[in-house]
Amino acid sequence: ASMTALHGYQPEYDVEANETMYAAIRYDEKRRPLAEIIKPTYFTGLDLVPGNLELMEYEHDTPRALAERSTEPFFGRVASALGSVEDRYDVMVLDCPPQLGFLTLGALCASTGLLITAHPQMLDVMSMCQFLLMTSDLLGVVQDAGGDLDYDFIRYVVTRYEPSDGPQAQMVGFMRSLFRERVLTNTMLKSTAISDAGLSKQSLYEVGRENFAKTTYDRAI
Repeated sequence: ASMTALHGYQPEYDVEANETMYAAIRYDEKRRPLAEIIKPTYFTGLDLVPGNLELMEYEHDTPRALAERSTEPFFGRVASALGSVEDRYDVMVLDCPPQLGFLTLGALCASTGLLITAHPQMLDVMSMCQFLLMTSDLLGVVQDAGGDLDYDFIRYVVTRYEPSDGPQAQMVGFMRSLFRERVLTNTMLKSTAISDAGLSKQSLYEVGRENFAKTTYDRAI
């Protein structure tokens, strides 16, 4: 629920029961329209479907629903929920945790594009590759069952990048040789400005430039 916290809602206190994405995709009579769950943020034009630990209920409920085979399949439920409000938005961003649960698979089936963050260190890239291999196998099974996996783009964004770190620069070069144009040109720098903003649960766009060395802030922004 990191995105929820960064947009003004404390997951433990401000998000009540049945007020997360789970409410819109659950299998019982307590299912709610997504339009009732969406909350405004303090950014004009940006709304939020909050998350907290309640989302894990979906991981527990889905095996039972699969056994019963009596409802809409798990991989289509996120897409159906988002489709009910798609006329209200230009873009929907689904922030998934780095795990391959039923909810993440549902988000992958609902998406039209994928942006994969990559930390440019060998162990992280190796882990990412293993994760993507496993994802490919699972999504193949989902596709055979009728899941829609037609993406407009799949891109990698290098994150927590330190340009002065030689091994990291080598790793970025290695990634570009492997994935070519699929690695975005611009990187997300590792910056004290971003870390300091996070201390107060703010984004870089909200903290004052006067709080940092100007070169540090400008480089991060």
